[in-house]
Amino acid sequence: MMKKYITIKMALIVVALYPLIANADQVCKVDSIKADTPTSRFEILSNSSEIKDTQTGLIWQRCSLGQAWDGKNCIGKAKAYTWEQALKQTKVLGKGYRLPNIRELSSIVERQCYNPAITGGIFPNTQSSDYWSSSPSMNSDSVWSMNFNYGYTLSFSKNDVHYVRAVRSK
Repeated sequence: MMKKYITIKMALIVVALYPLIANADQVCKVDSIKADTPTSRFEILSNSSEIKDTQTGLIWQRCSLGQAWDGKNCIGKAKAYTWEQALKQTKVLGKGYRLPNIRELSSIVERQCYNPAITGGIFPNTQSSDYWSSSPSMNSDSVWSMNFNYGYTLSFSKNDVHYVRAVRSK
């Protein structure tokens, strides 16, 4: 009984502290880990709101859906969507934007960093949380998601809500 109480108490402490942990600054281990996605790999396009990955040829929106590019930074609050909503919202953007597959999302993970695990100067104010992919999981009701806190993949129900970063091929 005491062990169960301690476990519940610890869980409540983690839940209470999560907003403080989730909003902490990005940490990068530049001296000990080689960069996967150095800034030199990206080309700034148009009004700086888009980035071309010169390695993959993909063009990414710098901001998560719900945010806006102000010329220097992603401002506003990123919005979370169900998977179906995410598919629709990326198409509404036009210009061939879509929800990236899990390999494409993995290609912008920066394992040198965490909280978030992405090149911060290229993709500023990225949420240290889960982002939808278009890749179905083994279960027909689930889809792969990229967790940008540490840069790992997870499978979630299509009814869950996650953040979105739009991509296009050209």
